[in-house]
Amino acid sequence: MVEKKVAIRNLRQINPGVAVRILGKTSPMILPMSTRRTSGLAAALAVPLMLLALISVISSPQTPGSGSPRAMDGRSPPSPPSRLGDAAEERRRRLAGDGNGDPSSDRAFASPGPIGRTLAKALGWDDDDPLRALFVVTTLSEYEKGTRGTTRGADRLSDVVIPVLKDSVESMVRRGWDVDVFLVLGYEELRPERRAIVEGALPEGVGLEVWEDAMPLYYKKKGRQREPRPDQRAETASHGLSRQHRYVVRDKLDAYDLFLCFEDDMRVTADHAVNFLELSAGLEALKYRAESAPDGLVHVEGESIRPRSSRGKPADGAPVGNDVVDDPLSAEYLGRVLPGFLRVEVLDAKGGDGASHPLLRDNKIDRPKYSSEVPVDRSVSRSIDPDVCCGEDPPGRGKMAPNPDSSAPVIWETNVGAMGVRKYPHPVGWAGALPVQDSADVGSYWSGEGGVLGDMSRPRRLDATLGQQAGWMATRSQVEYFHRTACPGGFLPPFEEDDPHWRGDSLQRYAVEHWSGGFQLFGECRLNRIMSLDSERFSRHLLYHTANNKQRTKGEDFFVRAGDLLGQLHTVKDRAAQSIQA
Repeated sequence: MVEKKVAIRNLRQINPGVAVRILGKTSPMILPMSTRRTSGLAAALAVPLMLLALISVISSPQTPGSGSPRAMDGRSPPSPPSRLGDAAEERRRRLAGDGNGDPSSDRAFASPGPIGRTLAKALGWDDDDPLRALFVVTTLSEYEKGTRGTTRGADRLSDVVIPVLKDSVESMVRRGWDVDVFLVLGYEELRPERRAIVEGALPEGVGLEVWEDAMPLYYKKKGRQREPRPDQRAETASHGLSRQHRYVVRDKLDAYDLFLCFEDDMRVTADHAVNFLELSAGLEALKYRAESAPDGLVHVEGESIRPRSSRGKPADGAPVGNDVVDDPLSAEYLGRVLPGFLRVEVLDAKGGDGASHPLLRDNKIDRPKYSSEVPVDRSVSRSIDPDVCCGEDPPGRGKMAPNPDSSAPVIWETNVGAMGVRKYPHPVGWAGALPVQDSADVGSYWSGEGGVLGDMSRPRRLDATLGQQAGWMATRSQVEYFHRTACPGGFLPPFEEDDPHWRGDSLQRYAVEHWSGGFQLFGECRLNRIMSLDSERFSRHLLYHTANNKQRTKGEDFFVRAGDLLGQLHTVKDRAAQSIQA
């Protein structure tokens, strides 16, 4: 007997923590709970009514055109034609692993662990066991509200969301992966004709599920208020919409190998996922080596030996100083290192040749922050491949700029002053270190080491430089590690009210930046993000923010060309290498 998938239309109405027995198999459905108060009778009837509804769904066949999700049957869909030009297509083939020069062709990143097995599926090392990926997208509005540089009434679903879904999913299907999409909507309904547009944009065989009206509800509390007032009404918690993907992941955890959970304007492709998996598998292999080593550590070949008396002392709550370059790593430290991402936009060309762009006036963008103290290494600054993150054919869809060159992608959410570098053992190599909570730092050589940036303190979890990702990706085993080991209070629901970490209400305490991955994973969960300093791989750490609106709404001082940031990090790398040769 085949167990049928159940389409969840509004998870907000289902009680959490109920073990539902479907066709003889117990499936824990840990789903979100409405904060609306219910009477004792309603609570008593909730479970029987839910079971009746599930039985009805299971016994009723789905018919084409009924608005139900397409079957997630694991079929291998045909490869759609590429949208890229010949040169861009060749670069895509090289980076995707189906052409000469593939950095993963020698299986250098192979690992016997669960992440390594997921990588093997992703690279097609076993044709009979393709990777199963779930792409979860949270989208607040069907039409633009006119805030943050958007045009009021513009069709966000058609102009922003669908191009992202199309590009992301097509890249994964080309790999031979089995991909499904789960949309989490902050609005009430995806009408049948609008749903048909979404389905039509997805390759054949890609499953689609939609959670409509997914906005959570909560009682907004002020000051020391712990309980809602008798006359207080529940309010929608728009800042908590990105929390809802956690319920989807928990419900689907056993069904997929890789989870990609992002906001609706982030282009996340197979290139990004493969790079993430390769580096994650490399870190996993190093972790196993450390566990089996007599000293419990893994070492860089030719590791430097520096007297402890010469080493820098922590300037804050970090367990190590800011002069860590090639120090040995324990399994515990390696388990807390994760490949990271940075959002980028492509400089637009409003006004014809782009001369009117505020970032191009007086060539300000070519003098990034701290460029006097940490010069840009021009030998690498134009070596990134913009097509990996941001390739777009003319005339460009929505606000996406067509045919970007290597100087076009810009970053605004961090700068070299907040970053460091470190040399990891093979196969990971040199990597940039993104900001992390001081007490969680596993160590790197900070760009400001040696007083280069004056008396400036190393930035930690600051909004301006944390480097938000607008989402996260992880394998099943990584999600389990987040939930069971790394994250206080857990990474997945239920977010228990009596858990001291959540202080009675997870929605009251945390903003969108917590749930979208940044402030929880790279603060409370003590995870450290790295970005490879190899230019090909660095390009695969950059995610296109396709709304492309930050460049005209944020302060000019925040921006740096992505290639220039790489060039500055190479300058820091050279200084780090010199520091261990002295």
